[in-house]
Amino acid sequence: MNAPRKIGLFLAAAAIALPQPAIGKSLAKAWNGAWQLNMEKSKFSAADYTPKSDNRTYRVAGNRLTMRSTTVNAAGKTIKWGYSAKLDGKWYPTSGNPNTDHISLTLVSPNEIKSSAKLKGKASAKSTATVSSDGKTLTINRSVLNAKGGPTDDTMVFDRAK
Repeated sequence: MNAPRKIGLFLAAAAIALPQPAIGKSLAKAWNGAWQLNMEKSKFSAADYTPKSDNRTYRVAGNRLTMRSTTVNAAGKTIKWGYSAKLDGKWYPTSGNPNTDHISLTLVSPNEIKSSAKLKGKASAKSTATVSSDGKTLTINRSVLNAKGGPTDDTMVFDRAK
């Protein structure tokens, strides 16, 4: 390989690598913290999938996002669930959620993440989560494939608690 080509490849690799720390810091700033579901601003299309409350924490470390949730479901049962997954579109296990056993996260921007979930190898949900530019609101547009045969069309709005 000739010297100009080597230099070109090196510069291209450096250009791709350099923005990563800035994205990581922006990602952490946007997501890290505690979030509380605002029931008044949220909209749910199926009563079975309308929680009474949901409190979440998100933590970013490198390109990994860890989420922990304590949800009181429509039936009044407390469900503690979560995951720790890289933002690379690959599948990672979840724990505690009866509707999903694996999740795949894809970073769209520091403020937006798309996810897909599956249960026993079959699609069970998809969502787009977006943190507002002021960092005070997290909106999750989700679709859960429910047992009655149709997807939900839900908008969950969380307020930053910390």
